[in-house]
Amino acid sequence: MKNVLRLLLLTLLLIAIAFPVFYMVSTSFFSPADYRAEVSRFLPSKFSFDNYRIAFGQRYFSNYLVNSIATSLLTAFGRTMIVIMAAFAFSHLEFTGKKPLLIILLATLFVPQDALIYQNYSTVASLGLIDTYAAIVLPGLFSASQLILLYSAFSSLSRDYYDAGRIDGAKDISYIFRILIPLTQSIVITIILQSAVTAFNSYLWPLLVTNRPKARTIQIALSMMGFREEGKLGAEAASIVIVTTPFLVLLALGRKKINEALLKGGLSE
Repeated sequence: MKNVLRLLLLTLLLIAIAFPVFYMVSTSFFSPADYRAEVSRFLPSKFSFDNYRIAFGQRYFSNYLVNSIATSLLTAFGRTMIVIMAAFAFSHLEFTGKKPLLIILLATLFVPQDALIYQNYSTVASLGLIDTYAAIVLPGLFSASQLILLYSAFSSLSRDYYDAGRIDGAKDISYIFRILIPLTQSIVITIILQSAVTAFNSYLWPLLVTNRPKARTIQIALSMMGFREEGKLGAEAASIVIVTTPFLVLLALGRKKINEALLKGGLSE
């Protein structure tokens, strides 16, 4: 009976999660007549890619998409490398001011990000980085929550791995990439995916530091292209599908590692 109830609950959750995605994809193929139909439809009267042609035909649409993908990948790579190096230093090395510095970094968790917007913008503007990838990426290159996660994973490893590597003549950078990261690959991949999705979804900061249309990201473009105001609801739905697709691809590619990170605390066998 418990298994039946569990299966029923999981089925209901699956429907609740999957139906909005299905309906979003379905409406992206709707014609204008389908939106004006008296009875709501779940499937288009006929499948057409006109909405996708309208979306991709929008001026600078490809620029918006490339900018979002590029900045999210740069943020994910840069943040992950910085967090890995910081977590390694705090978990394996001894240096003056180690504990106070760690406390200061972790204390940034309690600082509202909105409180830093003005200072971050002033810094980026003074460096002449407005309308560049650097302006979008730089403020997102550190995450205290991800540092805690990786620091805990690194600290849980036996010190013998590090000592054995040093005896064999391995330098710290070699130890990190050949031993430390493979042993914690699940949590590292999870951090990469989380960073990429967070950066891709960012709206306010890219809006502030970009003025030229070509420099803006797809999240800003969705509100600027005016599909809804023009009554092109199908094109708007198609744009959302295009924006969502990279997330679904990342989730599909990293699903196994994310499950391992959740079930095993981020440590590989």
